[in-house]
Amino acid sequence: MTYKWAAIDGRFTFTEKEVRFHGRKAKYGEEWGAAVGTAMCDQKFSGGTISAQVVFKRANEKSACDIIFYRDPQTNAFLGAGIGGEVLYGIRQWFQKWNVYASGGNLANLESNRAYSLQIRLRGSTIRLFVDEVEVASAVLPFSLPQSQVGLFCRDTSDVIISEFKVLSEVPRAFVVMQFSSPYDQLYEEVIRPVCRDLGVEAKRADDTFGPGLILADVARQIDESKFVIAEITPANPNVYYEVGYAHARSKPTILIADKDLERLPFDVSPFRTLFYHNTIEGKRKVEESLRRHVQAILSDTAID
Repeated sequence: MTYKWAAIDGRFTFTEKEVRFHGRKAKYGEEWGAAVGTAMCDQKFSGGTISAQVVFKRANEKSACDIIFYRDPQTNAFLGAGIGGEVLYGIRQWFQKWNVYASGGNLANLESNRAYSLQIRLRGSTIRLFVDEVEVASAVLPFSLPQSQVGLFCRDTSDVIISEFKVLSEVPRAFVVMQFSSPYDQLYEEVIRPVCRDLGVEAKRADDTFGPGLILADVARQIDESKFVIAEITPANPNVYYEVGYAHARSKPTILIADKDLERLPFDVSPFRTLFYHNTIEGKRKVEESLRRHVQAILSDTAID
């Protein structure tokens, strides 16, 4: 598939087979350094994999190439993962300064004219970086990532050649937190799953994946890898409230649902917007409509909270 590209900063050449960043020496104030460049393509992404092959013509301590998996066009802030920089491998954010979420490796090992195979895998807030099929860095981001276009960040005093750039999007996931019993099982099967499916989201409960003997670490991983969380909080279930608390601590968008007959919400969740429903045919229709609007709002969000 051929992607459309646009240079944002720096000098790039685009062909069907490659993107070439034309690195050079650049002066910053009174000091000389390496030129930087940002190029974006037309592919939108909110989860899945992005891969590319990267070659540094003359690798040095200034060389760097990141795959950008989120960019805010209003502020030029971006999130990237790649090779080079201050260390050999890194997952980082640029917004007026660098914020590093994961890093490792000795930059002295960066080689000239070697084809590095880069791949990032994003699921929910969990980002993993692979180089030549070896996982070299991973992080759980402290926010939920909206959809954006993807691209490349390069820094070098010589050319950087990027080829075989591929974007494979993945269906976003919603992790559903609730007590496993009737009537909540029916709410899940007849309302939550169909609404999510209609909007292109895969809804899963913990028992869909793990069955009996759930491990908290597995549940935490499922929340981290989800786009958002839906929580039915009517019964005072400690496990449900633990998982809602974990989702809030991770800044994960969370939709709360409760039976309208509930006398009052527990103090800790009472400030949050909650969808109330009646366990009737009319109540089912209304909660479907409200849930649909909330999910659509989360999916259409374009800014990091």
